[in-house]
Amino acid sequence: MIHPFQSNQESEKKEAWDMAVQWVAGNRKLIRQIASPYIRHMAADSNDLFQEATIAAYKAFISSQKKEKPNQFVPFFRVIFKTNCIRLASGIQTVQSLEDYQLPCPEKPDEQEEHETGRIEEALQSVSKRQREICIWLLQQPEPVSTPDLARKFKVSRRHACRLISSSIERISGAVR
Repeated sequence: MIHPFQSNQESEKKEAWDMAVQWVAGNRKLIRQIASPYIRHMAADSNDLFQEATIAAYKAFISSQKKEKPNQFVPFFRVIFKTNCIRLASGIQTVQSLEDYQLPCPEKPDEQEEHETGRIEEALQSVSKRQREICIWLLQQPEPVSTPDLARKFKVSRRHACRLISSSIERISGAVR
C-alpha cells in the first residue's frame, strides 16, 4: 500500500529534479563561469560539469524550499556548486582502507621463513668468524647501512670494510651454488 504522503514527497522530488535539469539547461554560461577557476584542475568534461551542476541545482531547490526562501535559490546553488567544483579539483577522494579496521595479530613464523633462516646459517658457515659477525650485523639492521657506517662500527677503514663485504659475498655465493 502506498501512503499518500509518500507519493506526494516523491512527486515533489521529481518536480525539483525536473526544475533543476531545466534550470541547468538554461544557465550553462553561469555554470561555466562559476566553474572556470577550477575546471582546469578537475578531471571532468563538460557533461560531468553539467551533471554536477544538475545535482547542485537539485540540492539548492530542496534547500530553498525547506528554508522557505525560494528567492535564495541562486546563492544556494552557487555555494553548493562551487563546493563541488573545489572538491573535484582537489583530486581523487580516497576511501579508507579496510586495513585501518583490522587488529594486528602476532604472526607465526612460517615454514619458509624457518627454511630461509637455516639456509642463511648454512651460508654463513663458509665465511670467517669476522665476516660472519659483520654479515649477521648487516642482516639485523632495519635499514641499509653505508660502508662508512660499517667501518665505524667495526673500527676498520672504509676500504677494508668494502673488501670484507666483497669477499663475504664471494664466499657465500660459492657456498650456496
